Parts: sequence; structure tokens; C-alpha cells
Amino acid sequence: MFSEKELNLEEHELREQIRSLSGVQRQFYLAQESARLKDPDRYLLLNWLFPLGLHHFYLKRWGRGVINMGLTMAGLALLLGTGERLYGAMLLTAVVFIEIPQLLNARHLVHSQNNRIMAKCLARAQRHPGNKDAG
Repeated sequence: MFSEKELNLEEHELREQIRSLSGVQRQFYLAQESARLKDPDRYLLLNWLFPLGLHHFYLKRWGRGVINMGLTMAGLALLLGTGERLYGAMLLTAVVFIEIPQLLNARHLVHSQNNRIMAKCLARAQRHPGNKDAG
């Protein structure tokens, strides 16, 4: 996993690199960043609906979101639509237990995702035509 100290250090290093961008590059970076950064509070809200897996889609973790949603739907179908209520309850319980770490580490997960977004936006900004070393 990742610690808050490591995430903060990574973010600090990224911010130092961002400060070294030219004015045009920085504007380009900020426009990219503001459109892409994820809100930890929104992730937490979606995470409270964790059996549906919406929080995975929010962080663009498509595979995990589809699996989570599929398992939830299967569990609900077994619980409500068949005589296999025990299996449905077991499946839903398993999904909840698998998702508890996501709920407990929500801020770290979003911080890590935001650091990756910042790094991608920084790389794009450094290639932007306003590069001060290009002339």
C-alpha cells in the first residue's frame, strides 16, 4: 500500500516541478489538472454505496467496478429472485468485506490517483509548445 508520508512527498516533488514550468505551460497544466483531479469527498460518498462499485468507476478503475457491480447484481438476484438466499447473502457479505479496505483507505486512494493525474498533466505541459527550453 502507500503511506500518507509517501503520498505527500510525491505530491511535493510534483508541485516543485510544476513551479518550474513557464507561464504558458503552467496555465496549460492548471487547465488540465482542474478538469481531471478527483474529489475525495465525492469518492467517499460513492464509497458508501460500495456494493454497487460506483467509487471504482469514479477513479476509472473500470475492471474492478464491473466485477464489483456484477457480483452485487448476482448476489441480489440470488437473494431476491431464487431460492438460493443463503448464497446471495454470502456473496453480498463477501463483497462488503472486500470493499471495507476501500472505504477505510479512501483518502489515500484518491490522493494516489490525484498524484498520477498530476504527473500525467505535468508530462503533457512539459511537451506543450510554450516550453521555455524549446527556443
